[in-house]
Amino acid sequence: MFTTILVASDGSETADRVVTVAQSLAKQDQSKVVVAHVNELMAGRGGAHSVRPNEDLLQLHVRQQVADLKAAGLDVEIHMQSTIGKAAKAIAEMARECHADLIVAGASKHGPLADLVFGTAGQRMYRLAPCPVLVVPAQN
Repeated sequence: MFTTILVASDGSETADRVVTVAQSLAKQDQSKVVVAHVNELMAGRGGAHSVRPNEDLLQLHVRQQVADLKAAGLDVEIHMQSTIGKAAKAIAEMARECHADLIVAGASKHGPLADLVFGTAGQRMYRLAPCPVLVVPAQN
């Protein structure tokens, strides 16, 4: 059913769940998996800096997720990029570039008020995505 599945990973615990779901789907259809990670930057007078102070560790974790998927026998690629804000837009563009049939992403752990004001990552993603988006809920 799915030829290429793009997995949006930020290197978090929720992303581990997202990778597990994507792995299961990819095994069913022998799909190619593209793991995408976006380093969101905040620009200021001193230049651009990652919004996450532990970005290096997160990238290492994403690389480990890719290694684990490869060890499970899947066809896997990794795409990493940095962008000033708008991670959902960058993920949607990556999905277009790799001709993804599905994006698998995690829901944010923000509270209901933050989700109401800012929207969830999944909401932003499905508005921009060129294909269906499966949002894996955060663990409570």
